[in-house]
Amino acid sequence: MPCRRSHKNSHHGCTQCKLRRVKCDQEQPRCTRCKNNGRDCTYKHLMSTYNPFRDYSNTVFLSGSRVALEISQQGTGVLAGLTTTSPRGFPSLPSKTPPPLCNELSVFDLITAQLLHHYSTEVSLTFTSSDAQVEVLLCFHDAITRHSFGYPYVYHAILAVSALHLASLTPALEPTSQSLSPHVVTALSHKSSAIETLRPVINSMTSLTCEPALAASGLLTVCAFALLHVGMASDTIDLLAQIMILYRGTVAIFQAGRQDPNASPSATIPKLRQFVATATSTEKPWPGAEAAVSKVLAKISELRGASENAMKRKNALLDAGFKLRTALRRAAAARGVYNVACIWLATVHPTFIEAIKARDHFSLILLAHWVIPLRYVNDIWWVQGWSEKTIQAVWQEVGSQHPDLLQWVLEETGNDTHDDRHQLEAS
Repeated sequence: MPCRRSHKNSHHGCTQCKLRRVKCDQEQPRCTRCKNNGRDCTYKHLMSTYNPFRDYSNTVFLSGSRVALEISQQGTGVLAGLTTTSPRGFPSLPSKTPPPLCNELSVFDLITAQLLHHYSTEVSLTFTSSDAQVEVLLCFHDAITRHSFGYPYVYHAILAVSALHLASLTPALEPTSQSLSPHVVTALSHKSSAIETLRPVINSMTSLTCEPALAASGLLTVCAFALLHVGMASDTIDLLAQIMILYRGTVAIFQAGRQDPNASPSATIPKLRQFVATATSTEKPWPGAEAAVSKVLAKISELRGASENAMKRKNALLDAGFKLRTALRRAAAARGVYNVACIWLATVHPTFIEAIKARDHFSLILLAHWVIPLRYVNDIWWVQGWSEKTIQAVWQEVGSQHPDLLQWVLEETGNDTHDDRHQLEAS
C-alpha cells in the first residue's frame, strides 16, 4: 500500500483536520477544508474551556453567543458601530449589508466575539484618545474599522492585538511553567493568519487593497511591540530589528498608496500624509542628544576597511546616525508623540538592520540613543518599557567596550538604569 503523501505539520490546525491527519490552512474561525466539506471546525486553542473573560460579569457571558450570531448576521463595520459607553456589556450592533469576509463567517465562536468586544471597548481607546495626541493613530483606527470584516488580514490582526492586550493584563504564569498563556497562543495564531493572508496582497498591491493592507501592517507592528509585555521578547534586540522591518514595510505600503491618482482627499493615506508632514516639519534643539550622537558618528567615521562590505556597513551606520540626529530634534519639538518618536525606524537602510541583527556595536549604540524619546510616550501601551529593556540589552552587549558612548543614554534614563549599570559591571 503506498504511503500517504507527506506534508508539513500543522501545529495550530483545527481539531477536525488533525483527526483526519490532513494539512489545515488554519484559517479562522473556519478552515478552508472544513468549509468546503460542510463540516464543523473547531480550534483547541480558541475553543478551550479556559475563559479569558472570567472577570467580566455573568450577563456578558450569557449574551455572548447571541451577540456572536448578531455580528455574523448584521455585518459590516462592526467595530465602527461598537460604542464605548458601557465597557462591561456588549454594545448594540449596526444593521448593514455584510462584506465578503463576513459572508464566509457563519457564526463567531464566543472567544472571538469577546476579543472583538475587548478591542472595541478597550484597545481602540488608545487610537482614539485625545491624551495620545496622535492623529496618525486615529487615521489608522478609521481604516481598521472600515476594513475590519472585508479583509481577512485586518480581521486576524485585530484579534491578535486584542488577545495580546488581554495577555498583558493577565497575571503571568508561574516562572517554572513551560506553557504559553492561552491569550498568547490565540494571539500568535491570529498573527500568523494575518501574515499569511497579507503576504500575497503585498506582492500584488492594488488601489483597492492598499488601505486595508496599511491597516493590517500597522496592527502587526503593534503586535511586535506588544510581545515585550507578554514574555515573548527573549531577545529584545532581535525583536527590535523585526519591528524596524515591519515599519519599513508599512511605510512602503503608505508610499504606494500616495501614488494612487484616484485617492479621495478624505481617504486614510492622504490624511496620513498630511499629519506626518505636519508632525515632522518642526525641529527643536536637543543639545545633549545631538552631542551624544555626534560623538558616536565621530567614532564611526574612524572605521577603516577597504572591502565593499566594510564600506557598505560604514555608510549605513553614518546614514542612520545623521538621520537619528534629525529624528531626535523632531522628537524634542514633539515630545511624547508616538509617530514622531518612531519615524526613524522606517528611514534606516536595510544594511543597518542587518548590522543590528549581527550585534554591530555602533548600530546598537545608535539604537540605545533612539529609544530615549520613547520614555516620553506615556499613553501608548505597547511601547511602555521598551526604552529600559533596550538600553539594558545594549549595555550587556557593548557597555564594557564603549561606556563613554552610552553616557548620555544612562544619564537620561536616571537612577534605575545607573543601578542596572553597576550591577552589570559587578557581574
